[in-house]
Amino acid sequence: MFDSNTRTMMSSPTPNSKVFRKFSINSKSRPFKVVILGQNGVGKSALTVRFITRRFIGEYDPDLEKVYTCSKCIDGETVSFEVLDTAAQGEAMRVEEKIRWADAYILVYSVTDRLSFNECGRLKFLINSYAKRGRKISMVPSNEGHLSAVQAYLVGNKVDMSNDRMISVTEGRQRSVELGCTGFYEISVREDVDSVMNIFHELYVSCRKQKRFRHHHSKSDVHLTSKSAETNAEARTEDDCNSYRRRMRLHTMYSIT
Repeated sequence: MFDSNTRTMMSSPTPNSKVFRKFSINSKSRPFKVVILGQNGVGKSALTVRFITRRFIGEYDPDLEKVYTCSKCIDGETVSFEVLDTAAQGEAMRVEEKIRWADAYILVYSVTDRLSFNECGRLKFLINSYAKRGRKISMVPSNEGHLSAVQAYLVGNKVDMSNDRMISVTEGRQRSVELGCTGFYEISVREDVDSVMNIFHELYVSCRKQKRFRHHHSKSDVHLTSKSAETNAEARTEDDCNSYRRRMRLHTMYSIT
């Protein structure tokens, strides 16, 4: 499903909008941009590097942010990814910048840490507020059977640490529904590379489906508007004809008289 054509292109402890724009300008085709959000220590960097390289690395600088780029083959289509691995989420303005930059979102928590689980709720609220399409985005059915305005997955990591688990899979799935996430996963980045790949794969497919959904309904709206205009024009033409007939009848009556 995925190929191994990957590369890291940029590393910056303080990414900004100028850097983000540079990627889009230099790309031959528009990349699919994903931002990884969550508290430090939940496995955001490990998740990102697993997807990019298929390798697991356990230790990372918690204050370092990186934008990774790679190409993957999904359903026969070559897709360019840009993945922003974020650091601490303290500054609201910087969080907003990251959210507006992205096309889709992965919210990561540790199943061994309830604070990280609760933090995902705050981050989803910010996504709903700041996402570049905002509340004007078309609504499509999500994997959980409800409508989702933005494409965001809730991902519980570290399921291999079962003895330290604090959040059950049922609670995680329910929170995903409550937050209006597109889908939910529980994974071990350390032990399962396939699940990591599937998350990004399904996120891209979901966004592609949403784009087609918006395009289809946009065309439908144009068609309905055009049809309405034609109907109104026909009605006006018929009214004009009836008015002309009435004037001609009156003219004939006056002529006879």
